Amino acid sequence: MTDPIARLSAALGDRYAIEREIGSGGMATVYLARDIKHDREVALKVLRPELAATLGPDRFPREIRILAKLQHPNVLPLHDSGESSGILYYVMPYVEGESLRQKLDRDGQLPVHDAVRILREVADALAYAHQHGVLHRDIKPDNVMLSGRHALVTDFGVAKAVSDAGGEKLTTVGVAVGTPTYMSPEQATGEVRIDHRSDIYTLGVLGYELLTGSPPFVAATAQGVLSAQVLERPVPIVERRPAVPQPLSDLLMRCLEKDPADRWQSAEEVLQVLETLGTPSGGITPTHTRPVPTVKGGKGLSRRAWITVAAVALVAAVGGGAAALLLGGHGSGRIERVGVLPIRDISGKDSVFVRALQDAITTGIAQLGAVGVAPVSDMARVANGSTPDAEVAKRLNLDALVVASVFRAGNVMRITVQFSDPVTTRSLWSDTYERDVSDVLAAQGDIVHRIVTGVAGKLRGTGQDSTAGAGS
Repeated sequence: MTDPIARLSAALGDRYAIEREIGSGGMATVYLARDIKHDREVALKVLRPELAATLGPDRFPREIRILAKLQHPNVLPLHDSGESSGILYYVMPYVEGESLRQKLDRDGQLPVHDAVRILREVADALAYAHQHGVLHRDIKPDNVMLSGRHALVTDFGVAKAVSDAGGEKLTTVGVAVGTPTYMSPEQATGEVRIDHRSDIYTLGVLGYELLTGSPPFVAATAQGVLSAQVLERPVPIVERRPAVPQPLSDLLMRCLEKDPADRWQSAEEVLQVLETLGTPSGGITPTHTRPVPTVKGGKGLSRRAWITVAAVALVAAVGGGAAALLLGGHGSGRIERVGVLPIRDISGKDSVFVRALQDAITTGIAQLGAVGVAPVSDMARVANGSTPDAEVAKRLNLDALVVASVFRAGNVMRITVQFSDPVTTRSLWSDTYERDVSDVLAAQGDIVHRIVTGVAGKLRGTGQDSTAGAGS
């Protein structure tokens, strides 16, 4: 049987209805399929046959199982994995949108503020995964999906799982774990011990490409690229695109240091600095009260330079009437007024449900009595889908936003929610739920209770009075 779809259907047809091929890469071919049990569209990824034969039927599913435990708003989760008739596969949600690769191929280099927003969300996903001991090892535009205003990192840890499962046998079938253009120097030289700082290097490559339109090293052959990763220093971003702010260039160039000890030492460090960068105009505005880590070795801004940038930007912001936004809507740093953004209906099937859910969450938070809450009518008037969150917060004098999305397949609904700072987009609290919505009122009541309880817990953490459970 030579038809791949027919072979897949014969092996997995009792669980997945295979519709068509939608992509392929070095390790896997991706198919759009329907999860028969849950009546939902999924991305079914099938490892290359020679790779599957090398790994065997047991090791890869065991290695990849840990990824099912990752729950983060910017991490595309693992639904299923396994082996059938010699086919090794794993299953992730199907996201209606485009990959970052498709966007780059169409638009070229991105506006600075768009690049910073995407890098923040990818760095946030990396920080979360690293805290749970999971590396990505193949960060690249192809593995970042864009859904609405958000970036979702796909295939988290799959390269690591393949490497751990296959070991040295992978080289015998010509399979490289990772992509040469986005490999760290230690990956390029075949080092066995790879840690989270390899992902920080590839995040730097990603940022370089977002801002300049091409990665730092391009060559006619894969070997040429790998050699450059190890031996050559990239041209500074500001030399290739002078409009990029110097601190942003310095941040990414430090990610690209050859020696892991000279890079940022954690994705959390990178995230902290990214949160100080980027405004809708592409400028530099400090928006967070945590100190910015000092760049060591003279490879970035000194602490004095950071203080100077902060002081100049603050003066400019106050002159523009934005001081209240920088310090919190009321200038106190406390969360005093909250808004619930219109909830994004990803599957396009639940417009009535999401409007009712937004009303119920708004009412539940108001019943806590700890903060003011923007009326749903005001949120609908200002948050039109194209207005940046920071601008919505400025217009309505908000200190925090509830941002949520729902995706339904059959009677199963996934709800992702963030309680976030509207200026930095830093997540103050987040969670993801899956609920059977055959009893829609019971499901809505449970969802609202959990979200309001999560928000109440965050408000208690800031020393503000709240009563969890209101609105349940």
